[in-house]
Amino acid sequence: MSTTKLSSALMSGVSLAACLCLAPAVGAQETSDNTLTLEEITVTAQKREQSAQDVPIALNAFSGNFLETVAAEDLRDITAYTPGLEVSGVTQPRFKIRGIETSDFGVGTDPAVGVFVDGVYASRSGAGIVFFSDLERVEVLKGPQGTLFGRNTAAGAISIITNKPDMDEFSARVNLRYGRFDKQRIDAMINAPLTDTVAMRANFLVNDQGGYATDALTGDDYGREHNVTGRVQVRWEPSDRTALNLAFEFDHTKQDEDQPVVGVSDGSLDFAPGAETLNDMPGHVDFLHAVLGPSFGGLTREQFGALPIAALTGGVPLQAFYANFTPAGYVPTSGGDWSVFRDGNSIGGADPYGPFSSDVRNGEENRDLDGVTLTITHDFDWATLTSISAFKRFTSNNLEEEDGTADPDFYFDSNNIEENEHIYQELRLNGQSGDLTWTIGGSYYWENAKQNTVVNATMNSIDTALYNLGATPGILVANGFNPLDGINGCESLFLDTMNSFVGLTTVPLGCMDPSAVGTPLEGLSLEDVSNMALQSFDGRLWTEHMYGEGTFKAFAAFADATYAVTDRLNLTAGIRYTHDKKSWLWRTDPREIEGSDLLEIPGVGNLADIHQAILQAVVGGSGDIVYNLPICADASTQVCEGRDFERSQSWNNVSPRVAVDYRVSDDAMFYASYARGYKAGGFNSQEVNSEFDNESVWNVEVGLKSQWFDDRVRFNASVWKYKYNDKQAIRLASFESGSVPRYVTETSDTEGKGVDIELLWAPAPGLRLFANGGYQDVTCTENCGISEVGEPTGAPKARVSFGGDYSFGLGGDNGSINLHLDHSYTSKERLNGQCLSEGTCGTIVWGNGSWETGKARNLTNVRMGWTNADEDLSISLFVTNLFANRYLGGATGVTAETFGTPISERETPSLWGIDLTKRF
Repeated sequence: MSTTKLSSALMSGVSLAACLCLAPAVGAQETSDNTLTLEEITVTAQKREQSAQDVPIALNAFSGNFLETVAAEDLRDITAYTPGLEVSGVTQPRFKIRGIETSDFGVGTDPAVGVFVDGVYASRSGAGIVFFSDLERVEVLKGPQGTLFGRNTAAGAISIITNKPDMDEFSARVNLRYGRFDKQRIDAMINAPLTDTVAMRANFLVNDQGGYATDALTGDDYGREHNVTGRVQVRWEPSDRTALNLAFEFDHTKQDEDQPVVGVSDGSLDFAPGAETLNDMPGHVDFLHAVLGPSFGGLTREQFGALPIAALTGGVPLQAFYANFTPAGYVPTSGGDWSVFRDGNSIGGADPYGPFSSDVRNGEENRDLDGVTLTITHDFDWATLTSISAFKRFTSNNLEEEDGTADPDFYFDSNNIEENEHIYQELRLNGQSGDLTWTIGGSYYWENAKQNTVVNATMNSIDTALYNLGATPGILVANGFNPLDGINGCESLFLDTMNSFVGLTTVPLGCMDPSAVGTPLEGLSLEDVSNMALQSFDGRLWTEHMYGEGTFKAFAAFADATYAVTDRLNLTAGIRYTHDKKSWLWRTDPREIEGSDLLEIPGVGNLADIHQAILQAVVGGSGDIVYNLPICADASTQVCEGRDFERSQSWNNVSPRVAVDYRVSDDAMFYASYARGYKAGGFNSQEVNSEFDNESVWNVEVGLKSQWFDDRVRFNASVWKYKYNDKQAIRLASFESGSVPRYVTETSDTEGKGVDIELLWAPAPGLRLFANGGYQDVTCTENCGISEVGEPTGAPKARVSFGGDYSFGLGGDNGSINLHLDHSYTSKERLNGQCLSEGTCGTIVWGNGSWETGKARNLTNVRMGWTNADEDLSISLFVTNLFANRYLGGATGVTAETFGTPISERETPSLWGIDLTKRF
């Protein structure tokens, strides 16, 4: 093979028009007059094989060869080369195309970007992030793809196509990789014809990597990976018209949380995060009004509560306030000033680059997935029938470090556990009748999904939450405060809470329960009583569950046709009808306290039950902290703790598509399209008896696809605009039925516009240069939450990537050298009220720390390799993120508001490695 051919094969998948899109075995080719041309890649974006340059859709395609060249291991690694695409996470990933995303945290919510593997829809995004192994190509289609790809492709679709068994010859490949952080990977493939009509293909990949972030206390390294994935396919072609392909796939993933979590709290807060007025001191404001109201001009309770906190801290020093009660016998336990909030102190303080530690080994992500797909094709004289039948199932869990302190007084973790199985069946006819090329078909989808969200705290951290929420101070003053008869112990404790932490389990029972007054229990706390039985509340786990189970069904019928009006003008029209039906069941049971049976005290009762009864009186409902539902009083109480609650809903949708393309010359085509997309509504898995509407979008696009200078330059461009109604998005929200915020799905209206440009140039044999870029402006237009109408959604405005490949021979039988370099730039994240309030964008100020997040990003990758003359042996060195650029995360999380313990994510550093590949 010539070095020209080899180079083009290496570059044969950078992207549709920007990054080469060449057939892996062909690449660039020299014509009879020795000019170099670019080869085309065949895609199935319209459910039929076409040249990518003939498809009136904005897309990027990546060949298997290119994925190897850039050391891409899964979908997250191609985002730098795809303007508008963002992918993060593993078992609970987030896909974003052109600024539109839906996190797949709860199985009651569907993703906005559909992931398809060999035409089979991955029901949950967690089934889509699988290691790349033996792939033919990956296609990224931008904009609504509902007409041909169906449900949940309102933002776009990602289609992964695997290599199929070769009926003609035996082949095999082994790739060994070793890299930084003890990276060890083996990726093997074998293809074998078994008979004249039967062939088998199998691939197997094992990946292991050590951690790259060290726990300052335990010495453990986090960021570890372990993956085992593979596929076995058997293909039978009984005739030249019929083919059956049976594939079995599996994946086993066991790794640390996708990016190590770093706590960024420094223990410097005196009031709750975001506290502005005296009403933000819920356990003290009523008492302060009663004492200080007259000195503030006789303000009403409403007026007093609206005063800024500075009016208190700047006008009434705490020790001066305490002086009002010293004549009655109060002795302050501290000489400090006002402080009514207990926040954590991470080992590195409020420094996202500082040392860190985790008491859940920084979390974990585990998944076991397997599936079977049968694809049958039969060629009639007038059409080709395709049947795709698939069954997949997976289990996964995502254990997350939520507080980042390694301190039991603030301990909080969450574990999202899922079980999923689904069936997919599609029947499709493709044909051509004269000038009309057409596709008709139908599909059926069934899914059963179970989700158990488990949150764990300690009794210590529950005490912290109750103090910070004002519950503990409220209990101490609930039975009255009368200094005229002297300050008693309960009143003294209450005054202490204005400067010092007081835990509920250490409060004397006589201060909480009037019936304990005058008994031996009056001066004893729950902790005191447990100590008498050689037990303790200290360190015991507090666990709450939210269980959900859903059954989802969808039926669709679709048709799409292209009519060649002339040899240059084509009109395309398509339509899909979809019927979705969903049911969802919620159940949350009472909290569990670890070893609660050991807290049974003769003559007193079970201390865990007494603790729960106190909380029921203070916070209401069942007394839980996260999922606090009412107690099931009788059969008429539908939404209550310990009882199943189920809802069902259905949605119908018609999604049309219209496109026109006109070829102004043999090498240039203009196109325009209008498409509507749809995503079914659903249920918030974290909020009982909740529902959100279906999502709809229309998208208009105008584009150019062209090749110039004897097919040595390829230039594609598109301009687009869309409008979303009821776009679904995950947000962190607070509820009356719980004291810790939860992630739920909310809807808003959004509109966006932008430009995509892609360029490829083959200036000389062996040399390929590419560049692509995208500009987007995405804003919220209605129901924007904390953000203002018209504010951007946060998606960066611009992304640009460029690079090239160069291959040259060493002469004789010495093989060739292959060089690859690419660089990508992503502009800074745009600011809005929502992300600023959540601490995920802009300037982060927490305690005594301050840093910028969402900055513009630059990423450079290089690879240098040698291939022998027979092209069956190659060795290469690669570096990703060559200049070790690292960017700071925000300060957010479910415990930031309640515990004052925000977390940030630590990004993967630069990686290097060596690949050895042998082909047989």
